[in-house]
Amino acid sequence: MAESEVRRLQKELQFKKLQLNSIHELTSAMQAQFDVDHVMRIFFSSLMAPLGLSRVFFFDRRHELLRKRGFTLGAGESLLLKKTLDRAVTGAACVSVDELPPALEELKKLLQARRIFTLLNIAENKRKPVVLGLGRKFNLRELAQEDFEFAGILSHFMQVELENIRYLGQILEKKKLEHEMKIARGIQLSLLPQDLPQLKHYDVAVIYEPIQEVGGDYYDILKKRKNIQPLVLADVEGKGLAAALLAASCQAVFHSMNELYLFKPAAFISRANSFIHEITRGNRFITLFWMLLNDEKPALTYVNAGHSAPWLVSAGGARKLDAGGLLLGVSSDSSYEEQTMALASGDVICAFTDGVFEAQDRAGNEFGEQAIADFIRANRRLAAAELGDALYRRIKNFSQKAKFRDDFTIMIVKVR
Repeated sequence: MAESEVRRLQKELQFKKLQLNSIHELTSAMQAQFDVDHVMRIFFSSLMAPLGLSRVFFFDRRHELLRKRGFTLGAGESLLLKKTLDRAVTGAACVSVDELPPALEELKKLLQARRIFTLLNIAENKRKPVVLGLGRKFNLRELAQEDFEFAGILSHFMQVELENIRYLGQILEKKKLEHEMKIARGIQLSLLPQDLPQLKHYDVAVIYEPIQEVGGDYYDILKKRKNIQPLVLADVEGKGLAAALLAASCQAVFHSMNELYLFKPAAFISRANSFIHEITRGNRFITLFWMLLNDEKPALTYVNAGHSAPWLVSAGGARKLDAGGLLLGVSSDSSYEEQTMALASGDVICAFTDGVFEAQDRAGNEFGEQAIADFIRANRRLAAAELGDALYRRIKNFSQKAKFRDDFTIMIVKVR
C-alpha cells in the first residue's frame, strides 16, 4: 500500500475518532444538564469543531426554538426565517440554499448573506421539519455525505435530550402546581367558617363544592355585634393559588373594617372596594353579596356588588336582591346603594354563585335562576339545611350527575 494512501486512511481514522469523541462528550455533558440553552451550546461546539464549521443554526417550529452560532439576525430576519424555513425543506432531507425556488428568494438572500449554504431536515418525520442550517468549512471544502450523517447523529442525541428536558419540565411544573394547590387549599380552608352562627330568629345553612381543589367561591360569617350578624358570599375571579390569596386579602379587609363600618354597609363596601382595587390594580375582580341580619327584630340590610342576585322568597312571592353597584375592583371610587327590608317568619333568602344556576343538563340547557326561586317557593316549609340539600340534589339530578362546570355555593337563610 502506498505511503500516501496510508496517510489518507490514518487521517480518516483520526477524523472518525474525533467524531466519536464529540458524540461521547456531547451525550455525557448533556446528561448532566437540564437547560435548553446549555444543551444547545454543547451541541453547536460538538458539531462545529469536528466539521470545521464557522456558523450554524437550529430551528424547531413545534417548540418555537431558534438558536444560532457564528452570526446575528435582526428581529425581522428571525421572523422571516421562522415563517419560511418549513417550505424550504418539507419532504426533503438535504437542501442547497443556492437551489431554493424563486418563491423563497427572500429567504435565499438572507441565508446567503449569513453564509449558510445547506439546510438539513433532521426530523424523523420529514413533513414536520426540524431544520439544521450549516455554513461552509473553514478550509472552504464542500460538506460531504459523511458530514451530513455525522450532523444527523449528533442532532438525534441533542433532540432526545431536549425532549427529556421538556418532559422533566412538565413533571417539575406539575409538582410545583400540586404544591401550590396544596398551599392554596390550606389557605382556602382556613378562610371558611368552622361553624355556622346560632341565631335567635334565623336558621343558616351553606352548601359548598369547588370544581377544583381550590375554587374562586368564598363565603364568610363575621363577628356579630349588637344583634347584627354580617354574612358575605363572594366569587373571586380565577382559580388556584392566585384566587386563594386574593380571597385571603379580601377577608382581611372585611374583618378589619367590620368594626368600623358595621352599621353603614354601603360605606363599608365602597371603602372595601377602594382597598381591593389598590391590591389588584384593577386587574382582578370580585362579585360580592353582603348582608346584615337583625337578630332582634327580623330585618335584612344588604349590598349587592355585581353578584348574581339572590332570591328573597316569602308568602307573597319571590324578589331579587339586586340593589348595590359595580363588582369590586373595577374602579377605585365606586359608590354603592344599600337596601333594608323587614322579614317575616318563613321567609327564605337564597344566595348563590353563578355555578349553581349555570349547571347544565346533557343537552346543554342551564338550570337557571328562575328554577332556583321556584324550587325554594315549593319547598319553603323545609329547614335551611334540608332546603339547601334538597336544592343541591335537584340540580344534580337536572345535570344527570355530570360534574359542575364552575364552583358551586348556596347560602340559605330562613327566618324562624
